[in-house]
Amino acid sequence: MQQQQTWYAHGKLLITGEYLVLHGARALAIPVNRGQHLQVVPASAKNGARLLWTAHKPDGLWFRTTYEIPSLKILKTTDKLLARKLVKILSVVRELEPRFLNGKRSFDVETRLEFDTEFGFGSSSTLVANLAAWAGIDAFALQRKALGGSGYDVACTRVETPIFYQLTDGKPAVEPADWLPPFRKWVYFVYLGQKQRSDESIERFKKQAVFGEGEIRKISSIGEALAEAETLELFENLLREHEEIMSAVLGIVPVKERLFKGHQGIVKSLGAWGGDFVLITNHGTDKAFREQMKNRGFNTAFSWDELVLKK
Repeated sequence: MQQQQTWYAHGKLLITGEYLVLHGARALAIPVNRGQHLQVVPASAKNGARLLWTAHKPDGLWFRTTYEIPSLKILKTTDKLLARKLVKILSVVRELEPRFLNGKRSFDVETRLEFDTEFGFGSSSTLVANLAAWAGIDAFALQRKALGGSGYDVACTRVETPIFYQLTDGKPAVEPADWLPPFRKWVYFVYLGQKQRSDESIERFKKQAVFGEGEIRKISSIGEALAEAETLELFENLLREHEEIMSAVLGIVPVKERLFKGHQGIVKSLGAWGGDFVLITNHGTDKAFREQMKNRGFNTAFSWDELVLKK
């Protein structure tokens, strides 16, 4: 019998190009040092093939489900909603690889997520990347059919450096970005406490956004300039310009005006505007910054070195 197999995928953050990356903007993204493990152990199928799926998160069990295979019928579960979501993804995997979970063998599968499920670091994209590796299919194809979105998050799962990501005629182009800011000790990532659903954010964007080729080109150039910025002042000016452009595109007030009035540094939304992480620059001590964030009601703050993946 085939032995246990394991895969691992990195989480991500999108630094520039949110939303417009869907329309060809060249985005800057980073892999984070937290991700998701997938372990697959073949099991005997004496009384009909089964898939036992156990998902863990940092504070314990996330959910557990037993499926009949190949039908993917849910036999028992601790969370019906999550079990059904997983069925949708597994069904797409099998569309792309018909031999996957074909009922000839049972499997015990365990996943281990290294970050809070609310963080938006990519619980879905890391799962998609690992499932694609297990099934031997293209991760971007699985992402497009199962999740939608640009695919930058899937691109981050298998890299160890920041990347530039761009869709050209619908096809992903991934290029390493030589980006390690000399001023990174003043760069933080703060969680706002309201996880955003990417699919819902994208739908709102499609209905409300106003933009053209000019905005796409400008956002692309800001990302490229950002990766070359040598000073904190230039870095902040570029991000401020990015926020102003995206505020006009989305018709949404920038997050600094809404939640961080009076803060000295820049505050930039990351990914879906509204509730996930923001990038914030700090002009004081680490201790003072963290106290300021707590006083504003934000208890989760990572420094650059605490979160960004190192080679």
